[in-house]
Amino acid sequence: MMERPICHLQSMNGELLTDIMSRVDGPALASVASTCSELRGIARDQSLWKKLCHSRWPSTALEEAEHLISGSVHGCFDKFYSDACPLVLYDEVANANSLKVLECAELNPRTSPSDLLSLIDVYYKNKCVLSRISDGIPEAVDIFKHGLVDSSWEMIADERQKWFLNYPFKLELMDLKDDEDDDDEALASPISSLNEAGKSRENLCKKLIEDLRLSWILVDKKTGKAVNLSSWKPLSVQKNWPYHATYVMQFGCVLPVEESLLPQKLARFIVTTRFKITEREECLEWREISMRIENIEGAHVNGRSSLMILNKALYSQRSTNQFKVEEGLRKYEKQKREMMRRRESREALADRLFTFIEITVFVILYVALRLLV
Repeated sequence: MMERPICHLQSMNGELLTDIMSRVDGPALASVASTCSELRGIARDQSLWKKLCHSRWPSTALEEAEHLISGSVHGCFDKFYSDACPLVLYDEVANANSLKVLECAELNPRTSPSDLLSLIDVYYKNKCVLSRISDGIPEAVDIFKHGLVDSSWEMIADERQKWFLNYPFKLELMDLKDDEDDDDEALASPISSLNEAGKSRENLCKKLIEDLRLSWILVDKKTGKAVNLSSWKPLSVQKNWPYHATYVMQFGCVLPVEESLLPQKLARFIVTTRFKITEREECLEWREISMRIENIEGAHVNGRSSLMILNKALYSQRSTNQFKVEEGLRKYEKQKREMMRRRESREALADRLFTFIEITVFVILYVALRLLV
């Protein structure tokens, strides 16, 4: 019989071990917890995980988020880190198995806009330049709350609820028009070394892709489950004409869903950031930070289906391997292009068939008229 490995750390000072553990990252701390029982207790110290969460996502240090994560009902910081650190992975084989599990699992069927909390952090050169919290879905959270007693308000709430459930879903942290110049509402993030890219539009776009990162963590306040809906790295960046200093950058992920939700069985989360780059002050002036859900054809998903998809995202397949995440997104884009090509081929074939039928009918009518004359 093999003897159980002996851990020789019992003789070490507990404070020294805690100090050592505070210097490692999340994956390393999780690995240490599985080595021996002596280290497990120290590695699960919530103060260590709290420090890691605050360092990685400064929005978790904001009062509402910290209260939610540390609450005994919703678990603790180590659970939150394990949920939010990996990104949603699109892999046809793995997601097919995951989808079968989700169909059998008991998901929260009554997720409402007021149950959701979004933690948004934006980074430039690995330094957080913007942290915000969005509680619920501002456009819809009020209409799902109970306690409306006035009949006229009930009627208005019912109409607004129908509007939210049936119209395209969009969760906005902020949305200012490009031609508006409202310094009170716009958020500014100071940055540095942006002028090193020069005046070239291509160079500046390339630098933004290299240096800007975004995290959008969705939390279910009832269950404490969390998921990061961002791709971390930008998927695209473009200059928004005719507003010369405005750029649009997109992040996101892809999630497989049931055919009953979307016929194409794929939902894409798109996080859009729109910002201006000031010339005299090196800072980003944020005009829009929002999230929407599209199907594979690019059509916006309505509020009813979006709530179900958001709920499923909390239980999705994930990975900490950035290469696998990016490879999955590339496969999705390839699949999307192939599907669009097949649809265009079918439409072209239908057009040719319709034209052939029209010509045939015209010839038959012409010949029939000639015979009658």
